[in-house]
Amino acid sequence: MRMVHYYTIACAIVVPALLVTAGLGFAGAVDLHFRVALVTAFATVGAHSLLILFMILTGRILREAVRSRDLSQGFLDELNEFFARKKAYPVALLAALLIVVAGVLSMAQHSLGLPAATHMLAGIFALLFNLWAIPVELRALRSNQLLIDRAARELDAIDIRLEAQGELPQDEPITPAAMARGALIVAFSSWLPYLYWGLVVWRGEFAKVSLHPWVEFSAAGILVWLLARSEIRRVARPESSRTG
Repeated sequence: MRMVHYYTIACAIVVPALLVTAGLGFAGAVDLHFRVALVTAFATVGAHSLLILFMILTGRILREAVRSRDLSQGFLDELNEFFARKKAYPVALLAALLIVVAGVLSMAQHSLGLPAATHMLAGIFALLFNLWAIPVELRALRSNQLLIDRAARELDAIDIRLEAQGELPQDEPITPAAMARGALIVAFSSWLPYLYWGLVVWRGEFAKVSLHPWVEFSAAGILVWLLARSEIRRVARPESSRTG
């Protein structure tokens, strides 16, 4: 399956969820509305984030292919033109932000002293904007996918030519330094869901939040980081002895 298929499936879940959430709010089912809204907000922000990450990775991959695989610069120029012409990236960012704002304003009257209708208006605006944004993002993603497919065919042709010449490049191995950076990110980011549940869901009552499995993920990240750092020192030691 391609990214456009994953995004389509995500949107097929998000759109009905947004409509159900809005319907529950208008029907006055406040308790159920907030429970469903939390799941809907996660799914909606996740769908928009999927598109944003894909487009960022597309640029990184094409730049690397142009730099190291002799891919035509025209692909990168076309991608830059695509970003300038298509506004899917800022649209996805704003759509996700509006969902978060609508969720925060659910406590507008109680915590912020704002009118009770503030959350309703923010929710309606977020719903309408997302229903408009999702087709825009989907069309942009399809266009972007066509560009990636063309680049992939070009890279296949380059690989076939290099293989015929016996010059096919080897994949670069993962370095201990890269592994250490990734492990450190895992070690710290593992606590973000714990902090969210403690600060947002339970409003500071961390006694109600389980440490598991976040502490295990963090410990695993720290362990991998320590092993990677040990490997970095081991590799650097012979080099320093040779230079000395």
